[in-house]
Amino acid sequence: MLGEKHDLHHEFPEYEAEIRHLKMNNNHFARFFAEYDELAHELVRVQQGHETPSDEYVETLKKKRLFYKDELYFMILKHRRKQRKKAIKAEKKRLKKKSKAD
Repeated sequence: MLGEKHDLHHEFPEYEAEIRHLKMNNNHFARFFAEYDELAHELVRVQQGHETPSDEYVETLKKKRLFYKDELYFMILKHRRKQRKKAIKAEKKRLKKKSKAD
């Protein structure tokens, strides 16, 4: 749709913290994020009429954007899963120490 926002922060607002963390700490994520962002901006320029490429080219851009979006989403989920595992492990360790102290 015309004017619809497709940047990652609008697509996944519930993962704002994860996106910020991964952009700062994961070069692979940051590179994919930059590619996705560039494609999203190019498609906005096309929708606004600043650029007039062929329909085939626009479809190719949309498919690429979708590919990057899927990859980024899976990286976000993987990171979140790792964080949860770490939290569970830390909690188990804490409980084990507590039970030994009692």
